[in-house]
Amino acid sequence: MSQCLHVLLFQQVPGVWIGQALEHDMVSEASTIGEALRGIVRLVEAHSAFDRRDRREPLSAFGGAPQSCWSAFTSGTPLTVSQLGIEQPEAWEIVAAIAHRRPTMIPVVRETGLRAMA
Repeated sequence: MSQCLHVLLFQQVPGVWIGQALEHDMVSEASTIGEALRGIVRLVEAHSAFDRRDRREPLSAFGGAPQSCWSAFTSGTPLTVSQLGIEQPEAWEIVAAIAHRRPTMIPVVRETGLRAMA
């Protein structure tokens, strides 16, 4: 039984492609679209193997990507991994799309607990 992972691909600047996994927020950067997707596949394989060894749900440590990435995926052009000569990773089905424009990334601000030292 395979799990589905949606991957958004977009050009950050000329010559820099980003692969952004959506269900599990992981990012890969490369000089070509194929290498950006291969980077995500390698991350999925490595982290899934690590999680299986530790008896955890694969990729459970990664939360979801921002809504802007999902919106860019939905309006993007579908692409199969086989079109780029990439094999699906074990137990995963990668569904990819090329964004028509770069998604707006809103940085996540996390509060830190600062304490006064006496």
